[in-house]
Amino acid sequence: MSTEPPPFAIDAITVISFVFMLALLIVAYLISLSALPKSSNFTIRFIFIWHLFDALTHLILEASFLYHSFFSYTPDRKHYGAQYSSAPFALIWQEYAKADSRWAVADPVVVAIELPTVLLEGPGAAYICYLLAKGSPNVWFWILVVAVGEIYGGWMTFAPEWLTGSPALETSNFMYKWVYLFFFNMLWVWVPGWLCWVSYSEIAKGLGLAKRQEQGKKAL
Repeated sequence: MSTEPPPFAIDAITVISFVFMLALLIVAYLISLSALPKSSNFTIRFIFIWHLFDALTHLILEASFLYHSFFSYTPDRKHYGAQYSSAPFALIWQEYAKADSRWAVADPVVVAIELPTVLLEGPGAAYICYLLAKGSPNVWFWILVVAVGEIYGGWMTFAPEWLTGSPALETSNFMYKWVYLFFFNMLWVWVPGWLCWVSYSEIAKGLGLAKRQEQGKKAL
């Protein structure tokens, strides 16, 4: 943790970063209007919007982090990461790196976590949207799988930092600590945690119904 945290200042990149995330959410909502049946309740619509927002975040924003971790570097190719590029998504990661400096460079722990996040969690979230649109009961199993993966990914992102005194985290600045680090990351704990409960309830309900039907057949 730095002794003199950089003051938070709203500039063009700050605004673009927040607008980009809001745009992903709006896109997810608009797609839900045409993809889901009109009779879909609030819970199903929220779950669809969340997973599409999640998929877009992984497959666009976090994929760009991986890209810069492998293809943006110093002239001698000894250092890799978003801070060595002036591309639009690199600038967004440079903004977030003011709160967590690991995202400006190709930190091996973060890269190792982001690889399955982008390659598996992103497509998995998109597949859940497809199943929801089709009304498939199989969706609850995949919701549980993706939600557990999200929570575990969040834990592995921050646990190494906490165990070593959080040297990469900027916790002395209100915005960086409570908005960038806490709010944005806890979204991927709160919502997946709730989804774990919802999917467990739906699976248990389905198994209970199947058991009662089987008992009814035996009684005949």
